[in-house]
Amino acid sequence: MSRFGFNSMANLMGANGVDDATRKSGLELDRVSDAVERQMAGMFALQNPAAPRTRSDVEIVNLSAPRAALEPPPVAYGGLINNTENMRTEGPVFVHMRLGNTTQGPFWPPAAQVDENGDFILVGSVLTQIKPGVIVPVPHQAVIVSKDTVPPLNSEGKEDFSNLFGASYNVIRHLDLNPGSPDLNIVLHSVSWGPFEGDWGGGGPRMPRLGDSRYNLNSFHTRGITSPEIFPSASQRKTYTRASFPLHKVPIPGFQGDQIAYDVDTGQPYAPQLKNGAACFPDGCPGEDVVNFRREESITLGEWLKAEVWLTITLTNFKKGAVGGAYTAARFDVQAKHLLPNSIYAVMMIRASQFKPSPLRKIPDTSVLPNIMVTDWQGSGRLSRIIPNPFPDPATDDASLRIVGIGIGFKPDFAVWGAYPFRLNPGADIHAQVTSFADGTSTELTSFITEPA
Repeated sequence: MSRFGFNSMANLMGANGVDDATRKSGLELDRVSDAVERQMAGMFALQNPAAPRTRSDVEIVNLSAPRAALEPPPVAYGGLINNTENMRTEGPVFVHMRLGNTTQGPFWPPAAQVDENGDFILVGSVLTQIKPGVIVPVPHQAVIVSKDTVPPLNSEGKEDFSNLFGASYNVIRHLDLNPGSPDLNIVLHSVSWGPFEGDWGGGGPRMPRLGDSRYNLNSFHTRGITSPEIFPSASQRKTYTRASFPLHKVPIPGFQGDQIAYDVDTGQPYAPQLKNGAACFPDGCPGEDVVNFRREESITLGEWLKAEVWLTITLTNFKKGAVGGAYTAARFDVQAKHLLPNSIYAVMMIRASQFKPSPLRKIPDTSVLPNIMVTDWQGSGRLSRIIPNPFPDPATDDASLRIVGIGIGFKPDFAVWGAYPFRLNPGADIHAQVTSFADGTSTELTSFITEPA
């Protein structure tokens, strides 16, 4: 494992301005990685026979094959330079990998889904104290984490996520992912949310919702904001909240047919008066006409973990130079099956600034629009996009814009917010289903280096 990720994690977490505790955790990652691998090897595969392969399955290929067999169909605009790159005689350089199944987005909150009690359903990496003062993410875990987990705190007892490894998770129990296990029938719920601001630490919106847990467990924002151009308005900042819902019942804006509407300022449900009929008053009868339809079956952990998603990254747009030249873009091809059928997924890029603030810790971005993948009735989907200069040299990437990971999240509200991947937060209105970080062994997507065009 050290050959892939824990060295990278230590380097990323060792940025200037990071406290000693964070550096200590980062350096310990590499030291314990071999031991973790020996202890955990095969564990996830035994629990889940359909589990994804680890990063050891990654292939980096340079094929000398006819270009006609390798060229993709035309893709949507995303920085594609229509130059003469096809004149090159060697085949394209690409990396091919399976993205790992997960229920985890950022480390805080611990997972993007909860059970009916509000405790986190975590398939991913568990923040674990391996010796006093040293907390590391242990990968390939499947556990229930308490909603009353104590997060990193400052000297005043307020939540403080400047050191993401400042506290360990409170694990209630381990999950059994073997075929036939009752744990596979756990119904997935969204994490409750809000308000946007209040008397708690962490600098951002509260998750779980105020009153649902002792502490705020949400670290995921930039200066307290996730989507400043669309949310929140002044009237929503201290009042808007959202309860936890089964994923198949998360509110869909404008949905007509469930006989419920939600107040724009508070998020609280109310009974609409929008029903038509001969006996109705001019302003309508109580309720709604059933004109929209959605899935009625619960979404379970077992169904969630069946997803199989593959990513191929191909370097493209070669620029000749004095010393051989360089690639200036890359094509990202996603192929998926066994996702949730007839659903919307958002593809997000994670850049180095998520781990190494310079100076701001940024949230994932959509990079190229549209970033939405729609699945068919069988749960299959495809997406192909070209991104200019996605892998600048880390030695000169002072803004930390290098793409170091990719995540694909389920959008239960079917909402698309332009270039924002979500309106509220991961866990509330988007839910990580697969990521390149899921096996816990890498904070680097590829060793490729690209340059500006």
